[in-house]
Amino acid sequence: MTSKKENATPAWVKNMRALMDQHGFNPRSLSLRAGLNATAVRDMIEGRSRFPRYDTVLALADALQTTPAMLMSGDDTAADGHNNGDAFGRDVELLTEIITRLQETAAEMGRDLTPREFAAMSATIYRRLHEAGDMPSRKTRIAAISPQIHDLLEYEGLRGKKHKAK
Repeated sequence: MTSKKENATPAWVKNMRALMDQHGFNPRSLSLRAGLNATAVRDMIEGRSRFPRYDTVLALADALQTTPAMLMSGDDTAADGHNNGDAFGRDVELLTEIITRLQETAAEMGRDLTPREFAAMSATIYRRLHEAGDMPSRKTRIAAISPQIHDLLEYEGLRGKKHKAK
Protein backbone atom coordinates (compact mmCIF):
# COMPACT_ATOMS: atom_id res chain seq x y z
CA MET A 1 0.00 0.00 0.00
CA THR A 2 1.24 3.51 -0.86
CA SER A 3 1.21 6.26 1.75
CA LYS A 4 -0.31 9.69 1.19
CA LYS A 5 3.12 11.29 1.55
CA GLU A 6 4.53 9.09 -1.23
CA ASN A 7 1.59 9.96 -3.53
CA ALA A 8 2.19 13.64 -2.85
CA THR A 9 5.83 13.41 -3.95
CA PRO A 10 6.26 15.65 -7.01
CA ALA A 11 7.38 13.99 -10.24
CA TRP A 12 10.57 16.04 -10.26
CA VAL A 13 11.62 14.63 -6.88
CA LYS A 14 11.02 11.11 -8.21
CA ASN A 15 13.08 11.99 -11.29
CA MET A 16 15.85 13.38 -9.11
CA ARG A 17 15.87 10.27 -6.90
CA ALA A 18 16.09 7.97 -9.94
CA LEU A 19 18.95 10.00 -11.42
CA MET A 20 20.72 10.08 -8.05
CA ASP A 21 20.57 6.28 -7.93
CA GLN A 22 21.75 6.04 -11.53
CA HIS A 23 24.77 8.28 -10.84
CA GLY A 24 25.53 6.98 -7.35
CA PHE A 25 24.71 10.19 -5.45
CA ASN A 26 23.31 10.47 -1.97
CA PRO A 27 21.54 13.73 -1.00
CA ARG A 28 24.67 15.30 0.50
CA SER A 29 26.99 14.36 -2.38
CA LEU A 30 24.51 15.70 -4.96
CA SER A 31 24.06 18.94 -3.01
CA LEU A 32 27.80 19.49 -2.90
CA ARG A 33 28.32 18.46 -6.54
CA ALA A 34 25.65 20.98 -7.58
CA GLY A 35 27.26 23.74 -5.49
CA LEU A 36 24.37 23.92 -3.03
CA ASN A 37 24.44 23.79 0.74
CA ALA A 38 24.95 20.29 2.09
CA THR A 39 21.30 19.78 3.11
CA ALA A 40 19.55 21.26 0.05
CA VAL A 41 18.74 17.99 -1.71
CA ARG A 42 17.67 16.31 1.54
CA ASP A 43 15.28 19.22 2.16
CA MET A 44 13.81 18.80 -1.33
CA ILE A 45 13.37 15.05 -0.94
CA GLU A 46 11.72 15.50 2.45
CA GLY A 47 9.32 18.12 1.07
CA ARG A 48 10.71 21.16 2.89
CA SER A 49 11.62 22.77 -0.42
CA ARG A 50 8.81 22.07 -2.90
CA PHE A 51 9.51 24.65 -5.62
CA PRO A 52 13.22 25.27 -6.16
CA ARG A 53 14.45 28.34 -8.03
CA TYR A 54 15.49 27.90 -11.65
CA ASP A 55 19.20 28.36 -10.89
CA THR A 56 18.96 25.58 -8.28
CA VAL A 57 17.24 23.27 -10.78
CA LEU A 58 19.88 24.13 -13.37
CA ALA A 59 22.70 23.24 -10.96
CA LEU A 60 21.02 19.94 -10.06
CA ALA A 61 20.37 19.10 -13.70
CA ASP A 62 24.01 19.80 -14.59
CA ALA A 63 25.21 17.56 -11.77
CA LEU A 64 22.79 14.82 -12.85
CA GLN A 65 23.72 15.19 -16.54
CA THR A 66 20.23 16.09 -17.67
CA THR A 67 18.30 19.26 -18.49
CA PRO A 68 16.17 21.32 -16.10
CA ALA A 69 13.12 20.61 -18.25
CA MET A 70 13.65 16.86 -18.12
CA LEU A 71 14.41 16.90 -14.39
CA MET A 72 11.28 18.90 -13.57
CA SER A 73 9.00 17.13 -16.03
CA GLY A 74 6.15 14.78 -15.31
CA ASP A 75 6.35 11.16 -16.34
CA ASP A 76 4.91 11.75 -19.83
CA THR A 77 7.40 14.48 -20.74
CA ALA A 78 10.33 12.45 -19.45
CA ALA A 79 9.15 9.42 -21.42
CA ASP A 80 8.74 11.54 -24.57
CA GLY A 81 12.23 12.91 -24.11
CA HIS A 82 13.66 9.43 -23.69
CA ASN A 83 11.78 8.09 -26.73
CA ASN A 84 12.50 11.07 -28.97
CA GLY A 85 16.15 11.51 -28.05
CA ASP A 86 18.47 14.47 -27.69
CA ALA A 87 16.66 16.77 -30.15
CA PHE A 88 13.51 16.72 -28.02
CA GLY A 89 15.51 17.44 -24.89
CA ARG A 90 17.29 20.37 -26.55
CA ASP A 91 13.97 21.80 -27.79
CA VAL A 92 12.36 21.50 -24.36
CA GLU A 93 15.46 23.03 -22.77
CA LEU A 94 15.45 25.94 -25.23
CA LEU A 95 11.75 26.61 -24.59
CA THR A 96 12.30 26.40 -20.84
CA GLU A 97 15.12 28.93 -21.08
CA ILE A 98 13.03 31.27 -23.25
CA ILE A 99 10.02 31.10 -20.93
CA THR A 100 12.13 31.63 -17.82
CA ARG A 101 14.01 34.60 -19.29
CA LEU A 102 10.82 36.14 -20.70
CA GLN A 103 9.12 35.92 -17.29
CA GLU A 104 12.13 37.44 -15.52
CA THR A 105 12.61 40.23 -18.06
CA ALA A 106 8.92 41.14 -18.22
CA ALA A 107 8.86 41.39 -14.42
CA GLU A 108 12.03 43.53 -14.38
CA MET A 109 10.51 45.86 -16.96
CA GLY A 110 7.19 46.01 -15.11
CA ARG A 111 5.33 44.47 -18.06
CA ASP A 112 2.19 42.46 -17.42
CA LEU A 113 1.79 40.20 -20.44
CA THR A 114 -1.45 38.53 -21.36
CA PRO A 115 -1.19 34.76 -21.88
CA ARG A 116 -1.60 35.36 -25.63
CA GLU A 117 1.25 37.92 -25.71
CA PHE A 118 3.44 35.63 -23.63
CA ALA A 119 2.80 32.64 -25.90
CA ALA A 120 3.35 34.67 -29.07
CA MET A 121 6.62 36.13 -27.81
CA SER A 122 7.89 32.74 -26.64
CA ALA A 123 7.01 31.15 -29.98
CA THR A 124 8.65 33.99 -31.94
CA ILE A 125 11.90 33.77 -30.00
CA TYR A 126 11.93 29.96 -30.21
CA ARG A 127 11.37 30.04 -33.98
CA ARG A 128 14.13 32.63 -34.51
CA LEU A 129 16.65 30.69 -32.43
CA HIS A 130 15.66 27.32 -33.83
CA GLU A 131 16.07 28.60 -37.40
CA ALA A 132 19.51 29.99 -36.49
CA GLY A 133 20.73 26.45 -35.82
CA ASP A 134 22.37 24.75 -32.87
CA MET A 135 23.73 26.88 -30.07
CA PRO A 136 25.98 24.60 -28.08
CA SER A 137 26.32 26.33 -24.75
CA ARG A 138 23.80 27.67 -22.26
CA LYS A 139 25.76 30.93 -22.13
CA THR A 140 25.34 31.34 -25.90
CA ARG A 141 21.59 30.63 -25.64
CA ILE A 142 21.13 33.24 -22.91
CA ALA A 143 23.17 35.75 -24.90
CA ALA A 144 20.93 35.13 -27.92
CA ILE A 145 17.63 35.08 -26.01
CA SER A 146 17.95 38.23 -23.88
CA PRO A 147 18.27 40.81 -26.68
CA GLN A 148 15.33 39.30 -28.53
CA ILE A 149 13.16 39.44 -25.43
CA HIS A 150 14.06 43.09 -24.83
CA ASP A 151 13.34 43.93 -28.49
CA LEU A 152 9.95 42.21 -28.43
CA LEU A 153 8.93 43.78 -25.11
CA GLU A 154 9.95 47.24 -26.29
CA TYR A 155 8.16 46.75 -29.61
CA GLU A 156 4.98 45.55 -27.89
CA GLY A 157 5.19 48.46 -25.46
CA LEU A 158 5.43 50.96 -28.31
CA ARG A 159 2.71 49.20 -30.26
CA GLY A 160 0.43 49.27 -27.19
CA LYS A 161 0.98 53.02 -26.75
CA LYS A 162 0.17 53.58 -30.42
CA HIS A 163 -3.12 51.68 -30.13
CA LYS A 164 -4.12 53.60 -26.98
CA ALA A 165 -3.45 56.92 -28.73
CA LYS A 166 -5.92 56.14 -31.54
